[in-house]
Amino acid sequence: MNDIAAAGIKATLPSPADEPWPPLRQAYYAAWVLAAAQMCAMLNNGVMTLMVEPVKRDLQLTDLQMSYLLGFSVVLFYALVGIPAARLVDRYNRKWLMTISVVIWSLATAASGLASTFWQFFAARFGIGAGESINGPLSYSLLADYFPPEKLPRGIAIYNAGLQGGNALSLLLGAFLFYILTGLPTIDLPLVGILRDWQLVFIGTGLVGIPIALLVMSMAEPKRRGHSKLVAGTRPQGATLRGVIAYLWHHKRVYGPMFLGLSFTSIHMMGVGAWTAAFYTRTFGWDPATIGLYSGLISLGLAGPALFGAVWFNEYLRKRGHADTNMRVMAIGLTIAAPIMIAAPLMPSPYLALALFGLGPALMLVAAPSLNTALQIITPNEMRGQMTAIYLFIVLALSQAIGPTFFAFLTQVVFGDEAQLRYAIATSAAVLFPATAITYWLGVRPYRHRILELQAQGAPV
Repeated sequence: MNDIAAAGIKATLPSPADEPWPPLRQAYYAAWVLAAAQMCAMLNNGVMTLMVEPVKRDLQLTDLQMSYLLGFSVVLFYALVGIPAARLVDRYNRKWLMTISVVIWSLATAASGLASTFWQFFAARFGIGAGESINGPLSYSLLADYFPPEKLPRGIAIYNAGLQGGNALSLLLGAFLFYILTGLPTIDLPLVGILRDWQLVFIGTGLVGIPIALLVMSMAEPKRRGHSKLVAGTRPQGATLRGVIAYLWHHKRVYGPMFLGLSFTSIHMMGVGAWTAAFYTRTFGWDPATIGLYSGLISLGLAGPALFGAVWFNEYLRKRGHADTNMRVMAIGLTIAAPIMIAAPLMPSPYLALALFGLGPALMLVAAPSLNTALQIITPNEMRGQMTAIYLFIVLALSQAIGPTFFAFLTQVVFGDEAQLRYAIATSAAVLFPATAITYWLGVRPYRHRILELQAQGAPV
């Protein structure tokens, strides 16, 4: 039995001409709404990083307990429930699932502001993971049915703008809320108890989800496309997880480079994210406020041009007849970014380091819309939610589990001196970025062959 049969579906695909695509104005509206939802999700995470010290102080937590709240509590949901729950994406109305998702993570964020013990806060963070775990699979599945393949990178670029902008804006808005609420007298509520300033920040952040949920409700649910024909007598319930894994394994030469390549870069970027402040402090003597201001501004300034430059480059290659456009863009972007990321921590001044640390990730963003487009268009519709969930979990688990520790290992064990952090960062980049570029280039040919096969079957790719 092959992988398609294991999923309970036939390999034949409908013609893309069977149904017209949604109007582009409707597709672009949905993309911006999904970007706003992603921004809301990033706001929750960004605020948490700002509240570490007051939460730790008032709940009397250790650094180890804080680490559980920052990462493990959210990742745990992905491990236990997130991937199986993604099957809902392939079976039910995605607009309403997204609405429920936003409501759940917003309520859980507000509940974080009511927590008075470690386990209450852990449960609230687990709830945030519950809401956000299918946000990515839902968004990518919707975008793939809103935009025709040649326009899909545009939709994903808009969505990724929400991701990148959310990272920066979450810190700015969180800092603003904390600034205006800091110093206010504590509030004593019946049944709730005393509310401190940081708790009010979490409650306020949770309320942001209300208008976002209303926006999501205003979207239309697009018709599912790229759906394999069902075996006679079966209902369109989506593929089983076993069928998705079988399909993934059967096409491992196509999916493997995508999963592995992004895992490499995610390990490095998660490590950079954890140790950036320490790098600038140890190497150049900068204080955290200066680091945050300059890093946030340069990231915010380059993210938009990089994402929309990626769309232009993708469409340019597609017009030149490259069936492997998406994979080719990824390979080119990471190849160019590799020497910049290696050189960035070795710069003699903090401003040169800032410039390269901004330029390198901007070039990596060139690959972002193409990567997610590639994953969606080669995956049957009834598998997209679960496939995206598997992909995001692998990347998230690897990057959070390995990245920060890998840098610490290089600094303490290999170089034996905390002051040599810059060489640890450069070493990580020198290993992982060439490995990523090679992996993507090795994936170009299998990806091209798969696209040509799907085109021969009439798939909308």
